[in-house]
Amino acid sequence: MFMKIADSTLYEMYVTKHQIKQNKGEARGSKDMERTKCYDAEWRFQRSVQIPLFKSIAEAEKFTKKIYKSKLWEKMWKESVENNVGRIFNNYPDVVQMKRASGRTAGSTNGKTVYLNVNSGLDMYTLLHELAHTLGHMHHGRSFRQALLKLVGQFMGAKFKKVLAESFKKNKLKCGDARKAMSFENWVASRDRMEKIRQEKGIGEFAPL
Repeated sequence: MFMKIADSTLYEMYVTKHQIKQNKGEARGSKDMERTKCYDAEWRFQRSVQIPLFKSIAEAEKFTKKIYKSKLWEKMWKESVENNVGRIFNNYPDVVQMKRASGRTAGSTNGKTVYLNVNSGLDMYTLLHELAHTLGHMHHGRSFRQALLKLVGQFMGAKFKKVLAESFKKNKLKCGDARKAMSFENWVASRDRMEKIRQEKGIGEFAPL
């Protein structure tokens, strides 16, 4: 005899699946499913505009300090802490030179330090891309793109933000606010409604996930 899973457990499964669908790559252990499409959109963007360059790591660090002093960065950092209190000490990630500067990777981050390739990543966009990751978006899903667009708009300008947003849209990458999951009550009502339809059609048990 099979035991029926409690409604609360099924609802938690639904919420988790919904969140992953809305922000692909966010959940711990989930695949960063939109990374390739995001990179493709970014490369198109970078080919179509003239990205400001830094002459050195020191210049990139100086610009980063300007970002950290901004009201936007303070606001976005506080929001990231609300989502993950463990980030409370990561408000000012260090910017350093990537040890191996011969590879294709322009930049990378572990969430606490930003590494820039002095041969291919000493530019404003690469810096902002990595800083968006450090704000709690260690993936390339919806919330990462939202953070990146805010940073680009503030520190590169509205024109750059518009071109980047259009490139994301061309690749069918959503950047607007995510749809909220159904409340428990609405989920139960939907589950019961679909269950009734399935029973009428002679189909097995169903739960909206």
